[in-house]
Amino acid sequence: MSHDSDGHDEASHADASRRTFMKATGAATATAAIGAGEAAAGGDDDEVDVDELLESLSLEQKAAQMTQVAVSTFDPEATSGDGEDDPLPASFGVDTLGEYFSELGVGSILSGGAAPPSFDAQEVVEGINDLQAYNLEHADHGIPFLYGVDATHGNVLLEGATSLPQRLNMGSTRDPKLVAEAERHTSDATASMGAHWTFAPTTDLQRDPRWGRFFEGISEDPKLEGDISRARARALEDDDRMTACVKHFGAYSIPNNGNDRAPASTSMRDLRTNLFPPYQEALEAEPGTVMVNSGAVNGKPAHASHWLLTEVLRERYGFEGLILSDWDDLYRMLSNHDYAPDFRTATKEAINAGVDMYMIGNGGTAPGPVQFIDTVVSLVEDGEIPMERIDEAVRKVLELKVDLGLFEEPTVDESRIGGTLGGAQESSEQLAKESLVLLENDEETLPLSGDEDVLLTGPGVDGDGNNTRALMQHGGWSLGWQGPSAGGPFPRQSLLVDELESRVDDLTHVPTTYENSTWYAGQGDGQNQQSDENGNFDFTEDQEDAVRDAAPDADAVVVVIGEGCHNEGFGDRDELVLDEAQQALVDVVDEETDDDTPVVGVMLAGAPRGDSETFDQLDALLFAGQPGSDGGVAVAETLVGEYNPSGKLAFSWPRNPGTPVGTVPMPYNRYPPTSTGATDNSPLYEFGRGLSYTDFEYSNLSVAPSSVKDPAKAETVRTSVDVENTGGMAGEHVVEVFNTQSYGSVLQPLRRLLGYERVHLDAGETKTVNIEADLSALEVVPGDVPAIQSKIVEPGDYELSVGDLTTTLSIKSAGSITGNGPLVSLYDANDDGRITGKDIRTLLGNVWNDDDHGRGKKKGHGDD
Repeated sequence: MSHDSDGHDEASHADASRRTFMKATGAATATAAIGAGEAAAGGDDDEVDVDELLESLSLEQKAAQMTQVAVSTFDPEATSGDGEDDPLPASFGVDTLGEYFSELGVGSILSGGAAPPSFDAQEVVEGINDLQAYNLEHADHGIPFLYGVDATHGNVLLEGATSLPQRLNMGSTRDPKLVAEAERHTSDATASMGAHWTFAPTTDLQRDPRWGRFFEGISEDPKLEGDISRARARALEDDDRMTACVKHFGAYSIPNNGNDRAPASTSMRDLRTNLFPPYQEALEAEPGTVMVNSGAVNGKPAHASHWLLTEVLRERYGFEGLILSDWDDLYRMLSNHDYAPDFRTATKEAINAGVDMYMIGNGGTAPGPVQFIDTVVSLVEDGEIPMERIDEAVRKVLELKVDLGLFEEPTVDESRIGGTLGGAQESSEQLAKESLVLLENDEETLPLSGDEDVLLTGPGVDGDGNNTRALMQHGGWSLGWQGPSAGGPFPRQSLLVDELESRVDDLTHVPTTYENSTWYAGQGDGQNQQSDENGNFDFTEDQEDAVRDAAPDADAVVVVIGEGCHNEGFGDRDELVLDEAQQALVDVVDEETDDDTPVVGVMLAGAPRGDSETFDQLDALLFAGQPGSDGGVAVAETLVGEYNPSGKLAFSWPRNPGTPVGTVPMPYNRYPPTSTGATDNSPLYEFGRGLSYTDFEYSNLSVAPSSVKDPAKAETVRTSVDVENTGGMAGEHVVEVFNTQSYGSVLQPLRRLLGYERVHLDAGETKTVNIEADLSALEVVPGDVPAIQSKIVEPGDYELSVGDLTTTLSIKSAGSITGNGPLVSLYDANDDGRITGKDIRTLLGNVWNDDDHGRGKKKGHGDD
């Protein structure tokens, strides 16, 4: 194919499909001066001189390397927003996507929402290889592109792939090693499909169950969140061609009103003590990338915060990789936050704050890649973004591509995916089993014997007869942003109805209605977003009649309850009650069974749902979360006692789900008092709740050393406790060590987790369990309200508890483990690392000039 002297494809002007692409993306207005750089691909990575390559790029090419653009769309009806009727490209075809490379030379593409243009593995890998080959042949610089995807709990982008249990399930296991084993498969399977980058792990503290992304959190506890996020980040980079993305830095998960991307207001003490530590732990795994918080923190959009992205992430935490925006988030500084008056201002603030690459969606009114590239070029030419900042950002992009081996091997072996897709069944199944939390088990209702005639009911079918319980099993980010389509395709899966049928004497199945029509990239016609965050549930007259007929004759009833799969924004909720149709189902089962018929609830949900009034009608309650591909076998084996449950809640379950105002968030490690008497703010099920089919007793708790002179040198102490299985069944048990009482210069949490260990015990067996208690979990920010001092473990006596046993750890002197010194930058006006009276006088006398926003000037007190 011939090229003109500027390196542009002459034939594109005669190709109708190319013109469609140009109109849809705005590429027709792209600057012709993208320039001619030397082809860089091919040969050994050792031969790639990043500095030389960077120097060879024009300003336009550098801006293009900072651009990541979606190659699929959530809404098949979406257009470019420019008045044209042409749909956005929704395939890997060179004929529709080629100009991203030949005209713009973009540095990265993504398939957002776990929805690539095809769910067929072979089509994806072949399409990506074709695009990469086209890019290397037609882009002026010959630099390979990065392909990013949302492989957030397994490679959940392909039909037949293994869907690992969701993140809230991972926290329930207290088993970072098993999580890492499973996520190494994610790395392998995702690299095998041609991707180089997964936007995981989500490292946001799980505090507010009203938030639609609650299921993406590991735990409300910063140590547990950090431990598993570090393990995930390291495992996701196990394949040499994969990089992880710690997100969303920072404090994304605590929106003021529980709604996604709403601003967060918190204290500097809370940020430094609870919210930042999990990210810091995950960064210890040296991930290649970090994604920025879509929201605002204390009135500042995270994407515009130089303090957050440069001073904290870069300078304090030492992160050297690439900083990526979230989806369209530069534009969201206009559309969502009403912070910047125009896209130019938002772009300038974000890049100067530290954003290296802009993730651009492909629909609506948000500016596309052409406008972003042109805006960056203009800002640099006008002196509003230093060229040094651009070079720094592009160097991060190029270094990542070198590290991933893309210059040496730009494409992937297309036969590789067949050997990895749907693998890791053993670790996925074990992870699902360990994540199941037995919340109630009155009079040893469970396990069932297997000799019973069982009625299985609850959500499981839509109006077209499709199996919809599978959707609840996988949750969001599973072959679609809001989860799979009701009619499929699906990940590899085992289903509860099939697995339970093979394990009981006789099974009667009466599924009730659950509709969950979702839209996502290029998949089908007439699919619309569900009408509410919980899915559309129903309990028809025919279904009620069938339940009333079957329940009296059943030896046991298993009722599936929970919520529909959902995701950010659409999943936000004001109440945590069960859907009325499910409550009605439980009422009918309760009416039609006598006291001798056990009723077992199995909850499939990404957040706590339901209240004690409903749960009092159940004899047992198993919280299964969203257990993924192997959830069916995990739940069935647990119900009949082939597996003894061992999971522990990683969050606190609210007591009053219908009236969340004033009762959530309510994390277990909050400050006292928890209530002034007007409201019972205790949880219905506390953090760490988790029953077993056997009993465990503790004895002989000790800590060594019992006295620590300098915690900065010790970092951990060893707690030991004897654990005896006093029941009649073998089982696993998670032993947890908490600090339950301490005093210091600031308020201390009610409890805080210092360590945990999983142990297997046969019936009657006793083992001594040693647990490394992490002293950094005791760190606080001392001092008054500003909270700028170094984080330290303060001297004093700390009560350590395992179950009802306690012992005392004495800290003799203050020591900092993760503190990084005082947070002087906030008040250090002359940036000399010290806070002096001159700094304070300067700060009080500063003039706040907001010319960039066109909102005038405000003088400080020093100018009055």
